[in-house]
Amino acid sequence: MKSASPTPVINPFGKRRFYWLLPASLLVWCFAPAQAPAQAQTNRREALQQERLKKLLSKVDVDVPEINSRGAQPQTYRELKIRWGDSKKSELKPAANAGDRISSAAVVEDKKRSGALPRSRSLELSPAHIFVAALDSSNKLRWWSIMLDPRVVRSETQTASGELRSQDYYLSNVTLIVAIPDDPEIASLRFYHPVWNGTDFDLKPLTTVPTR
Repeated sequence: MKSASPTPVINPFGKRRFYWLLPASLLVWCFAPAQAPAQAQTNRREALQQERLKKLLSKVDVDVPEINSRGAQPQTYRELKIRWGDSKKSELKPAANAGDRISSAAVVEDKKRSGALPRSRSLELSPAHIFVAALDSSNKLRWWSIMLDPRVVRSETQTASGELRSQDYYLSNVTLIVAIPDDPEIASLRFYHPVWNGTDFDLKPLTTVPTR
């Protein structure tokens, strides 16, 4: 008489665990390749902007370091109140004089704030903007931003036919606020007026403000 074979013990959770792990592993496998093209596109966009920035600032003798050589942004920033122009005289100038050099510019208030400033991501220039470059003592770029030109005043007049016609003028005396990283290497701020040359924008220097 043959003895009965022992009944095999089956782990009821073994296969269930396998089926739970399979979809999770497939999800990771599918998600990883999806990230690669997005990251590559971001890197390509940043590289193209870096080249455009170098070309733009090389015309005004500003050196643009590589992206990975700038270092992490500090967790504090400076809020500078800057006064432009002649405080004794205020007048409106036509748009043709927008690129004239600023006769006087100085920091009148300097406040330290908490938080890190986001890097500028867009190089969208126009005559209604000003380009701000924060430089170290050797004219290397440490920070840049684009802001609306605080001098612009728009005037609207009505023609004989009843049509409204607008025209831009520029104030000769303004006060503006500029935020820059709390970076001890920043020695000065340069302000530029974008000028269209027929194919692209050039930067016309307006003024330089020491920050130390």
